[in-house]
Amino acid sequence: MTRRCASLLGLWILCLGGCEPEKPPAPSKPQAAPAVAEAGEAGAAVLPADAKDAILTYAGDRGQFKDTGKPADVPEEARGLVRVTLLQGPQPPDGTVWAANLKTPEADGSWKLTTVPRAQFEELALGLGRSSTVELPPGLEAPEVAPREADVIVYKTEWCGVCKQVQSYLDKKGVKYVAKDIEKDATAAGELRAKAKEKGVQTGSVPVIDVRGELMVGFNRARLEQLL
Repeated sequence: MTRRCASLLGLWILCLGGCEPEKPPAPSKPQAAPAVAEAGEAGAAVLPADAKDAILTYAGDRGQFKDTGKPADVPEEARGLVRVTLLQGPQPPDGTVWAANLKTPEADGSWKLTTVPRAQFEELALGLGRSSTVELPPGLEAPEVAPREADVIVYKTEWCGVCKQVQSYLDKKGVKYVAKDIEKDATAAGELRAKAKEKGVQTGSVPVIDVRGELMVGFNRARLEQLL
């Protein structure tokens, strides 16, 4: 009986020596987060020469933005400021967009991207000479230029996106102005034609901004600030 107990005791000790307590699995190492461009860092992202996986947005005619996937499709006059949406790649900080100057490629044909505030991009892009083509109603006789009713007059059309940008800009600056739709108001159209003839300015597009007698076709923010 004593021999049997000794055998059982030895077997029990052997089991204790051969079996280790179960250990919890080691935590997996966290994966490194993908690199994201820092706000305002010039060249933090790049548009490849073939513009693969990117959408290019530029200011088109009639004050509207247009999209393309081919840099060659962007008109020369709009290539200086183009919004770039990367379908794969770093995203710009909140409230900003990637922008590129397609006129200045790198040696390998790619373009550096910089961040621009979203609202500022729309204002600047539509102000780079991309005014909206419009035809004045035929058969008008230019009346004599009437006395000025305001220091700033904006000649516009209802559909003109650039015109809306101009009015928004003037509203933000608190500038008092008069807006005249030359498609709905024949008198306003004739008035604009008379002013343009007197100043030797071509009137084939809107907006036309009259600042105390100085006419500006399109929306050039820097020049408008000088005139104001």
